Amino acid sequence: MDDIKDKQALAYKIKTVADATSAIFLQDYKNLLSDDYANLTSKQGLLLEEIKDSPKTVKEIAESFSTTPSAASQLISKMEKENYVKREINLKNRREIIVSLAEKGLQYHKKMSEADMALMEKYYLRLEKKDLEQLLVLQEKVYAISLAINEGEQKSELQKK
Repeated sequence: MDDIKDKQALAYKIKTVADATSAIFLQDYKNLLSDDYANLTSKQGLLLEEIKDSPKTVKEIAESFSTTPSAASQLISKMEKENYVKREINLKNRREIIVSLAEKGLQYHKKMSEADMALMEKYYLRLEKKDLEQLLVLQEKVYAISLAINEGEQKSELQKK
C-alpha cells in the first residue's frame, strides 16, 4: 500500500511541475506570437491543429470536437472570414465540404514552428544530451500508456453500443 501512495505522491509532484512548466511555456508562446494570433480561442487553435497536416471534412471536424456539424460549421465560418481556413467542395463527393488551411492559417503554423524552436533552444537545449535522451524515453513510455488506455476505452465504448 505504501508503494501506491509513494507513486501517487510522485505522480502528483510530476503533474504540478508539468503544469507550472506548461504555464511558463504558454506565456512564452503568447510573447512570441504576434498580436494577430493572440485573439484566437482555444477551439480555433485546436481547429488549426486538426487540419495542419491534412484537410478534413466538416463532419470529421465535428466528430473530433464532439459537436454537431452545424456548430463546427459556425466555427469554420468565423475562421474563414478571418482567412485562417478555406472550404472547398469535395470533387469526389459533392455533398462533402473539405476544410483546409488558408493563408493566415499557414502563417500561424509557421509562427508556431518558429516559437517551438525558440522554446527548445531556450529550455531543452540547456539540458545535457543524456538527460534529453532519458526525458524522451520517459515521455515515450507515458505516451504509449496513454494510447493503450485510450484505445481500450474506445473499444469498451464501442462494445456498449
